Amino acid sequence: MRFFEFADTDLGLDKFVMILKNFVGRATSKKQAAKLNWRALQKIATDSGFEMGADYETFKSMYDSSPAIQGLVKNFNADGIELNVPGTDKDTQTPVKQDQTSQDAVDKIAAGAAAQNLTPSLT
Repeated sequence: MRFFEFADTDLGLDKFVMILKNFVGRATSKKQAAKLNWRALQKIATDSGFEMGADYETFKSMYDSSPAIQGLVKNFNADGIELNVPGTDKDTQTPVKQDQTSQDAVDKIAAGAAAQNLTPSLT
């Protein structure tokens, strides 16, 4: 079965979503990003019991029509897909420690910035 052939069936789409969720779960546990090229995605699907021809155009049509896939995929291009893995956003400059809340991290950053800004300048 090809990628576009199972796109309209719930069973095929469910299998594809489960594969993506498994990769997101693994990447989350390792706290690293998850990127798959089209060839790897096709091999993973084949190993899972169904065949698909994965490429940008057919994936885009599935992505546009499936909120489940949209929630799992951060970005995709001609090279492959990047999954939306919680905790690996590159915009986060200071990782939150296990015993620290996000508000504690913000307070610590703000305190450091305030100390620098409040020192008298010697000009």
